[in-house]
Amino acid sequence: MMSHKSKSITKIEILILTALLITPLFTLQESMALMFAEERVYVNTSSTLTPWYIKGIKDFFFMSIILICFLKIIETLSVKLNTVYFIAGILLLILLPAYYYHSNTLIYLSGIRWLMPLILIAFLFGNINKELLQKMGTILFYLFILHFTVQLIQFFFSYGYYGLNSIGLSKRNTGIFYIPSSSAVFSLITLFFSKYYMKKNYEKKISFLIPISILLTASGTGVGVYIIFFVIYYLKNYYLRFLPIILIFLGLALLLLLDYFPGRAGLVEQSLGPRYLHLKEAIIHATVLPQYFGYGTSTAELINNKYSYNLILPMTDSFYASYIINLGIINTLLLMTVLIILLFKFVQSQNKEKLIFLSICSLIALTTSITESYPMNLIFSVLVAYYVDPRDEKEQYSDKQLLHK
Repeated sequence: MMSHKSKSITKIEILILTALLITPLFTLQESMALMFAEERVYVNTSSTLTPWYIKGIKDFFFMSIILICFLKIIETLSVKLNTVYFIAGILLLILLPAYYYHSNTLIYLSGIRWLMPLILIAFLFGNINKELLQKMGTILFYLFILHFTVQLIQFFFSYGYYGLNSIGLSKRNTGIFYIPSSSAVFSLITLFFSKYYMKKNYEKKISFLIPISILLTASGTGVGVYIIFFVIYYLKNYYLRFLPIILIFLGLALLLLLDYFPGRAGLVEQSLGPRYLHLKEAIIHATVLPQYFGYGTSTAELINNKYSYNLILPMTDSFYASYIINLGIINTLLLMTVLIILLFKFVQSQNKEKLIFLSICSLIALTTSITESYPMNLIFSVLVAYYVDPRDEKEQYSDKQLLHK
C-alpha cells in the first residue's frame, strides 16, 4: 500500500508533468494566427489571442503544486530548512517592502505572478528526483517533435509575420510559441534534457533537429547559447578553470559574427541594442527597495492596455531589466553575487551539468523574462529545486559519472 508521503509526492509529479504536457494549449491561437494571413490583423505581441481563462490554467497549476506541498508540510509537521530560508527571504526582501510602497493591487498581484516560479522553488525542495526529470525529458521529446513540425509548416506555408527571407519563405518560425526567442529557449532546454535526462534513442532522433529548429527561429541568442552549450559540454575538465575567460572571449566573438547571421543583417544592433537601452533605463530608474514591484512585468502591460491606466511602463523583454525594476538594487546585487559564486563553485567542482544550466539561464535572461516564459519558468523551478535539495541525496552524481552512463 502506498504511503501518504508517496501519494503527496505523486500528486506533485502528476501536476508538474500535466502542466508540461499541455504547453501547446497556452499559445495555440497565437501560433495558428502566425500561419494564416487572414488572422494577421489580430496578431500583436503586446497582447494575447488565447483567452485569459486558458492562460490562467498555468497559474492554477503553479498554485496547486504550491498548495499540495504546503499541505504536505502541515500534515507531516516537517519542513525543509531551505524552504524556510527561501520563503523568509522572499517575504522580508520582496513582498513586505513592496506591499508597503504599493497603491495598485492589480500591479502588486502582477508582481506576485512574476515571482511565482521562485516561490515554487521553495516548496519543491525535497520533492524532485531524477526519475521525474527523466519523465519530463520524455514529454519534452514529443513536444519538440510537435514544435518542429509546426515550424516546418510555418516556414514553407505561412505568410511570414516576422518577415520573409531571400527566397520568399517565412524568416522567423516560432512553432508552438508566439515569440521567436521563447521558441529558441524551448529548443535549448530540450537540448539540455536530451543530454542529461532523456533516453539515448530519443536524444539521437532530435540531436540534428535542434540546431535546425533554432535556425528556423533566427534567434541570435539561441544560436549563441547553442554554441556556448557545446563549448562547455566538450571542454576538458582541466580547462574548466579558464571558463570565465573563455566565455568572455567567446561572447565578444559571437557579437561580431552574429551580425552576419543569414537574413538578419544588423542583428546585434537591432536585438541587443534596444535591450541594452531597456536595461540602462531600468538601472537609471531603479530604487533601493522593490518600490516598483510588478511594474516590470508583461502582466502589468496587459492590465495597463486593458484598463487604460495610462501607466508609463518600462520595456522588460529581458529578465535582468525586469528583475531590477521589480526587485530593486539590493536584491539585484544579491542575485549577481549568487550567480558569480555559483559560476566559480561549479567550475571548481567541474560540474558541467550545472555549469551549462547556469550558462543557459544567465544568457537567455538577456532577451527573455525567464519567470514569465512558459514552460521555461516551470522547468527552471523544478531543476533549481532538484539541484539545491533533491529528494534523494544519493542521486547527486559527479560529472564523470554523467559522461560514462
